[in-house]
Order: sequence, then structure tokens, then C-alpha cells
Amino acid sequence: MDKALQFLGICRRAGKLLIGEDGVSGAARAGQAVLIMTASDTADNTKKKAGNLSRWYGIPLAALPWDKDTLGELLDKRVCAILALTDKGLASAFLEKLAAGHPGFGEADRGERRNGTGKGRATK
Repeated sequence: MDKALQFLGICRRAGKLLIGEDGVSGAARAGQAVLIMTASDTADNTKKKAGNLSRWYGIPLAALPWDKDTLGELLDKRVCAILALTDKGLASAFLEKLAAGHPGFGEADRGERRNGTGKGRATK
């Protein structure tokens, strides 16, 4: 099995991986999410939401090479389209493993805060 994929399972068992839109959104708002990730076949609406969370809260976003079914099977869910890591060290180690096993997938898009505070939606 892929080392980066196995590592996600370890993160889950350690309680540092959140799964699903509600958990990821809540962690982003609370300042707990340090890396947001999406499955390779994530729906456009979910990709947009992940991108918005990344920009609004300044959280890096990574598109993963695995589909929702593969991630769901690993993480004991039916499917898994969006995830977030809540530990900086684990997020860094995960991205290293991802880059080593999947060239081109190890770079996270750095979220840029739209309002400069990371505490909510952009203001006009």
C-alpha cells in the first residue's frame, strides 16, 4: 500500500484527521485545520468549498491522487471527498510522503487570507 495513504490512516487513528465538509469547515473556522485535502474525484461544489476555506482562513489546500472510494475504504467511511489535518508536524510529514510517492502531488496550494485576519469571510 502507498506510504502516504497509510500515513493518513495513522493520522486518523491519532485523532488528527477530520473527514467531511462539516468537520473540515468547523476546524477551519476554529483555527484547528492546518491542511485541507480533496479526493481526485471530488465534486465541483466541494472543491469550491475547499478552495474558499483555504483562501478565507489561509490554510494550504492539497488535491490528492486517490478517489473518494479509496479514501473512504481506508478511513472506514463509505466515501471521503474532503479531509483536514489538525497537526502541523503530521501535515508536513504527510506532504513529504505524498511528494515522494506521487510526483506533482506533494505541493499544497498555500491559502491566502482574503481579509487579512483569517477570522471569517472577506469583507467588501
